[in-house]
Amino acid sequence: MNLIISPVILYLLSAFLIALIWKENEKLAGFASLSFSILSMISVILLGRFVFLNERIIYFVGGWEVPIGITLMVDSLSYIFLFTLNSMLPLICWFSITYMKKYTNPGLFYIVFSLISAGMNGILISMDFFNIYVFLEIASIASYILVAFGLRTEEIEASLKYTILGFIGSTLIIIGIGLILGKTGTLNIADFTYIAENLRKHQLWFILGLFIAGFSLKTALFPFHFWLPDAHSLAPSPVSALLSGLFIKVTGLYPLFRIITNIFVMFPESKIILIGLGLASMIFGSFMAIDQIDIKRMYAYSSISQIGYCALSLGIGGYWGYLGAILHFIFHSLSKSLLFLNIGAIEYKYNTTKIEELKGLEDKLPYVVTTGSIGMLSISGIPPFGCFWSKIVIIISAIKKHYYGIAFICVIISTITLGYFLRLKRNIFYSKDDESKTVEISYNLLMPMVILSIFILLSGLVFTPNIKIYLDKAVYIMENFTYAKIMEK
Repeated sequence: MNLIISPVILYLLSAFLIALIWKENEKLAGFASLSFSILSMISVILLGRFVFLNERIIYFVGGWEVPIGITLMVDSLSYIFLFTLNSMLPLICWFSITYMKKYTNPGLFYIVFSLISAGMNGILISMDFFNIYVFLEIASIASYILVAFGLRTEEIEASLKYTILGFIGSTLIIIGIGLILGKTGTLNIADFTYIAENLRKHQLWFILGLFIAGFSLKTALFPFHFWLPDAHSLAPSPVSALLSGLFIKVTGLYPLFRIITNIFVMFPESKIILIGLGLASMIFGSFMAIDQIDIKRMYAYSSISQIGYCALSLGIGGYWGYLGAILHFIFHSLSKSLLFLNIGAIEYKYNTTKIEELKGLEDKLPYVVTTGSIGMLSISGIPPFGCFWSKIVIIISAIKKHYYGIAFICVIISTITLGYFLRLKRNIFYSKDDESKTVEISYNLLMPMVILSIFILLSGLVFTPNIKIYLDKAVYIMENFTYAKIMEK
């Protein structure tokens, strides 16, 4: 099996085998899903050696080369997304083994979990517009099911709203893909980028606008965010961790990375749009999070704000801007996944995520409180936790481009974020309760949070020379690579 396609094949195989053999056996289904997640992670780790020894790895499925066959590609940029995704999926799956016992038919959950994982991996390795769309729809349809998994009225309503808006985003994207095929006769990204130099600017602008709108909806940038607060707050907590930590970045942010920096490079003005969307998302999400009474809903609005940092940094561009966008993707993925798993563990014990119904958790769940505090401080940009480093880099990028007002806004939004998380910590962790007896928590719930916390605590190591060199390679791709260069060789 070629290592490039192995994560997709392994997750599809997992879905097939669980549906065929283990669906009715909850323990075997969970163990099988976790096992395939670990195998996928191992395959991606092995793939990294080949990626960083070479400029990029290109695989022609069936031996059919550009522009006829299906082409897969992994370079330093896509590998960072692949590695982050496949390192965190086993942890979310591990947490789910205990958490999903509260739902009927957990076997179905593991099937859909495998499908959404396969779809996200497929997006990251595809070098063909239509295949990206196919994998995007596999992941999206699976996410609609997962949001409604509890089958409560409000969950079904949230999933329905999410499905409708997701369909609108997908429609915008497929219209753009159809226009590409009609104007160029190809769907291969490298072939299109090479031919696009001869197309009229207004035609390319229209296609680019469709893509920015469609993928901004997928990543929930303001004002395309309407589906996210309900979907992420009402879904099962492992699903919320998957959606906020990984899904919105892989299905929306990563394609924007490629579109802005590697495909439509002839329109640097498009970055101004991302700066505007990023700033609006940061401000809107942070102010909406302040007054939420449901913790998961607060985390959902926080995700809108934090994804704004990534869009803003991508729009600022340059070495520091691109580095900040990559770092914030990594550290926010770790921190927000940790926070949703954390509130999931609390919900598993107390059957609520309402702030006023949770008191004195520091005495009852000390380990959960510790990991939750790490996640909150990281998201808030407190040193030495993960998001501190990414936010510092983003602020530096704004200052270097003379966007002093934007740098100031970044500081203010980070301060607001710290404020509502400190209020949350005070209300649910440190407030006193009549019953302060320590509560036991399952090993399967605790260990994924501990591992994520360790990753966040060690996040400063990305600036060590042996690791930063890989980040610099990804930034170099965003600054200098265009898919047209593949056709010129």
